[in-house]
Amino acid sequence: MTVTVDWAPMAHALAADLRAKDAIRSDTVAAAVEQVPRHLFISGHYAAGQHTPVDPANPTAELLSLAYADRGIMTHTPADGAQGYSSTSQPSIVVKMLEAAQLRPGMRVLEIGAGTGWNAALIAHITKADVHSIEASDVVAAEARAALARADARLVSVHTGDGYPGHPVTGPYDLIVVTCGIAGIPPAWLDQLAPGGTILAPIAHGGLHPLTRVTRTAAGPVGQLVTTADFMNAIGPLYAGATPSPATRGHHFPAPDPAAARPHAVPDGLDPRGSYIGLWMHLAAHDPRITCAGTKDTVDFTGCALVDTDTDTAVFVQPSGLHLTPGTTAQALADHVEGHITAWDRAGRPGLGAWSCSLTPATNTAQPLLVPTNWRVHKGS
Repeated sequence: MTVTVDWAPMAHALAADLRAKDAIRSDTVAAAVEQVPRHLFISGHYAAGQHTPVDPANPTAELLSLAYADRGIMTHTPADGAQGYSSTSQPSIVVKMLEAAQLRPGMRVLEIGAGTGWNAALIAHITKADVHSIEASDVVAAEARAALARADARLVSVHTGDGYPGHPVTGPYDLIVVTCGIAGIPPAWLDQLAPGGTILAPIAHGGLHPLTRVTRTAAGPVGQLVTTADFMNAIGPLYAGATPSPATRGHHFPAPDPAAARPHAVPDGLDPRGSYIGLWMHLAAHDPRITCAGTKDTVDFTGCALVDTDTDTAVFVQPSGLHLTPGTTAQALADHVEGHITAWDRAGRPGLGAWSCSLTPATNTAQPLLVPTNWRVHKGS
């Protein structure tokens, strides 16, 4: 027998948790999390490779415990006919994006990547205006429409198709928000922005997908890093030519040699979610070989690494120091990394949000993409 449980206190507790984590900073976003029921957007989920169907209209305590925790939930894999992976993103990432979007009543928004539909419903709750969302998978799009109907989110329209061309028919937009990792910005999106409009997108950089705010200027489009994030890759031309992301990299190195470690090459006291990410972005801005890599038989060194594909050697950059995999070039690579770390430290350890970039045409993609180049630290950062 299905027992329906009251979800409102759990949604309130989630909002309070996200506010305590400084992910929610406004009453507007808190109210959206409390009033748009996340469980209505989950009709099934995966754990340990096993799919569990659920009835969102009659939520059990187990479903609500899952839905109102600060965790992402895998809802589809390539094996179930959805064309790829899909999920409802971790709430702390979702609300950071909502806060960065600076939503206000009347804004017209285009979302690339509908997923379950929960994010679009949150946006519509805040803007009280039409939200158009594009989803590449017809299976995922159909489920999102059904979930939005359950939640009575009538302002959201889900369109099935590739997000690369955008959706000019219903533009222009004050905001284009992207909920999947992409390699760059299609020029067509810029053409669909209203005057003063922005794009908020997780653009590949250093093996992650830091959230980037893109605006148009007289000199061309520019990007400003907003916060750390990582997303599943978009399919199709939105990810063509990008460095593989941590989820799909596939290459794992032999474990580093303990005798070659340089524990004092990295400054003490780096916050794994703060200053360490700032260092990571600095390294990626100065060397395109910086990515997210892993090692065989252990996850202890998964993270920022300089990877030399010619010699199959890596230097892992951890808060605990530099860790070198075996190889004839390892010491030289470590010297190179250590020089950049020293420069970052002397510059005052600029954080992720200090970085901006130009967006210029990629040279290795079948369809045009504007990709980050010319990384620089904002004056006064």
